[in-house]
Amino acid sequence: MSATEIVLHDGGGTEIARTSLEIPCSGSRLWYYRDAFDAATRARAGPGAHVIIRDTTCRLFGYHGLLGSNGSFSLDHMFGF
Repeated sequence: MSATEIVLHDGGGTEIARTSLEIPCSGSRLWYYRDAFDAATRARAGPGAHVIIRDTTCRLFGYHGLLGSNGSFSLDHMFGF
C-alpha cells in the first residue's frame, strides 16, 4: 500500500488540513475533494483552495476531473515520477 498524503492549502498556500490515502500496489483509488475534507474545513480554505498530493513510496499516475454545477465534466491527465 502507498502512503499518499493529500494536503489542503488556502489560496495563499498555507496548509489548512491533511489526510492520508492508501493505494494498493498496481491499484487505484477514486476520491472526491468533498469526501476528503468536511464542509467546515473546505470553507476555511476559502477561494483559491487547492490540494497537493504527495507520496514518496510510489510513482503516482492519474486523472483529475471537475464537475460543473450544470452537470458538465472535465477530465485531465496528471502523473508523477
